[in-house]
Amino acid sequence: MGLKVVLLYNLIGEVQESEEDPPDSQAEFDSESTIRAIKDALEQLGCDVTCLDGGPTAFFRLANSNFDLAFNICEGRKGRNREAQIPAILEMLGIPYTGSDVLTLAVSLDKAATKKLLAYDGIPTPCFQVFHDSSEPLDAHLRFPLFVKPVHEGSSMGISASSKVNDETELRRQVDFVCSTYRQPALVEEFIAGREFTIGIIGNGLEIRTLPIMEIDFSKVSSEANGIYTYQFKKEWTARENFLCPAPVDGEIAEHMRCIALRAFHSIGCRDYARVDFRLSEDGIPYVIEINPLPGLAP
Repeated sequence: MGLKVVLLYNLIGEVQESEEDPPDSQAEFDSESTIRAIKDALEQLGCDVTCLDGGPTAFFRLANSNFDLAFNICEGRKGRNREAQIPAILEMLGIPYTGSDVLTLAVSLDKAATKKLLAYDGIPTPCFQVFHDSSEPLDAHLRFPLFVKPVHEGSSMGISASSKVNDETELRRQVDFVCSTYRQPALVEEFIAGREFTIGIIGNGLEIRTLPIMEIDFSKVSSEANGIYTYQFKKEWTARENFLCPAPVDGEIAEHMRCIALRAFHSIGCRDYARVDFRLSEDGIPYVIEINPLPGLAP
């Protein structure tokens, strides 16, 4: 008999949104097709799979079952530590699970904390400042254009063409939007003009490896998108012509990005799998703009 695996997820539409929730509040949740595809893949490996929504009742189901392994794709609900909620329960119950641990998932969802760790390890990432409200003074060392996004969100939530700001007026307006709509601080960082790439990583130790580099093809995006990987653009990711994989990039630069991706992976303590996003500046420097230890696994 195969492993008894519980597939833990958050399903789009399963949770009733409140009037206070932003319009993209369920952007990180998974579709039925994604859950079905992962379940089918696990069953093809001989696993006995149980699907379980990672909501408030999950603890009781997990505590009263005898699963061998949890395949976790839960994004969690409410709060800046939400991605760590289910892994914390699994650790308490002694159930092994896939992906990064509680500490890494909590740290990675705090973009400012992540950037501090990267900077400490000498990994290039854009200079930044955290705004708790729009009246705070801008650090003198930051130069426009700047990029504004929620400090505790993923899946391009809160990111639109307006996220790129060119002056103080636009900055104040966008910071106010983020703070009021998402009820959290805004991360403001220098905008890196250039190409955007993402690198998937799987494995651990000597078996760790990077997947082929993928480039976001902004030539397919309307000029209004401002060369930005917006929430709307990401929502329409099924248009595969928007992506170039493997990316047409110089071999030396590609190898440099792969090395930086692996350093970033280890810097915040990822395990099993993750995705690292880059902006390649016009002078050829790859800047890490995001690390996602809980990347989407949509088929």
